[in-house]
Amino acid sequence: MTSNITKRRNEVGTGNCEGTINGTEPFNARLVELSEQVFPPPHGTAHVMFARERGPAPTFATKELTLSFTKGLPSSTYSLAPDSHEVRITFADNSDPENPVIYTQRSGTAVLVYEAPARVLFGNLENVILENRDDDKQKEITLQIRFNAKGAISVSSKPRLVA
Repeated sequence: MTSNITKRRNEVGTGNCEGTINGTEPFNARLVELSEQVFPPPHGTAHVMFARERGPAPTFATKELTLSFTKGLPSSTYSLAPDSHEVRITFADNSDPENPVIYTQRSGTAVLVYEAPARVLFGNLENVILENRDDDKQKEITLQIRFNAKGAISVSSKPRLVA
């Protein structure tokens, strides 16, 4: 018996993302991905670094950091004001899975370097203040993060005969 089989493998890019939340709580993401997404103007097409820290059993609660950096911009230091469009940061705290809290940037700086041939984005988030305004009471956190994310690799092979 023979059949055609197409083999496809997607690998998650390797990387690291670690630092502190509010100056004392460690953040150490074990899953770090770099992809490309399209956002409405003026942000446009962007490199997107996604980092997830998963907590211990039994809840395995997660904390997730997403950074998007407009494609084509030079490696530099960028301001993280609420209306900045070059770099966007969101942070999801799922410590209480029934009541996740999503934070967006208020202030701080992002020092970013993108190396195109290697598809690597790395840098630091310095004195980043994020806020949540879902309730009447404003919540905020401060992040100090360093990261290195490599783009995903997709490998496929042509159909082959298997006996």
